[in-house]
Amino acid sequence: MKYKTVEVKNVLRTQDMFSNLLGRSQITPGLGLIHGPAGNGKTTTVAYMINQLTGGGSLPIYVRCYATDTPSSFLARVTKELGSEPLFPLRKSVDFIINIMNEQQISLFVDEADHIVGQAKTMETIRDIYDATEQPVILIGMEEIARRISHRKQLFNRISEWVEFQPADAEDVHMFASELLEDGITVGEDLLDYIRVRSGGEVRRILIALEKIERFAKANDEACIDKEIWGDGQLFLNHGMNQGKR
Repeated sequence: MKYKTVEVKNVLRTQDMFSNLLGRSQITPGLGLIHGPAGNGKTTTVAYMINQLTGGGSLPIYVRCYATDTPSSFLARVTKELGSEPLFPLRKSVDFIINIMNEQQISLFVDEADHIVGQAKTMETIRDIYDATEQPVILIGMEEIARRISHRKQLFNRISEWVEFQPADAEDVHMFASELLEDGITVGEDLLDYIRVRSGGEVRRILIALEKIERFAKANDEACIDKEIWGDGQLFLNHGMNQGKR
């Protein structure tokens, strides 16, 4: 399969969200939120967008949170992305981050923010960084993160743009197939719809299924694979036989 990001609806909505944050008026706060179930391409979308934005007027950085994070480890990761070793006491790290973000107009993407949303000190530090820079700060997390952040009113009220990642629809699945499969390999509409339904629209599972179909097409010298040709082949865990009709 081709290695590229397909600009399906979730990707386009995320691009619009960030564009709105960059172009907002001075009276509009600049926190953003990207949320939704696992497997729908949030991290891939953000990485794609950051790669597109690098070199533009508002440089972005990306940090990923971990279950073991503390305020110290979180700030160390941000300072490293900004080109510095960790600074102590932590106030020096915060000052460094604020100065660099202001000087270079840097936006901050915080992925897997579910891991830190329960940490009052870390979340308040993120708010402090935003308040001192007013550069876009985008939190990325699972579907429950919006509810969890809502309990932190000072942070929640600063979110002016958000994207809830939706399951892939029929048009999205068709785009994945047409843009990612190797040239000369197509998938019948009946099989594409089967993939959409069985995957629940989860992007990660859709891509796994398409790669299995592509390998099958190459192995059997088939140009178009539909539901009849695929037969009882296994596309998803806990469903079907182990291989397609040969």
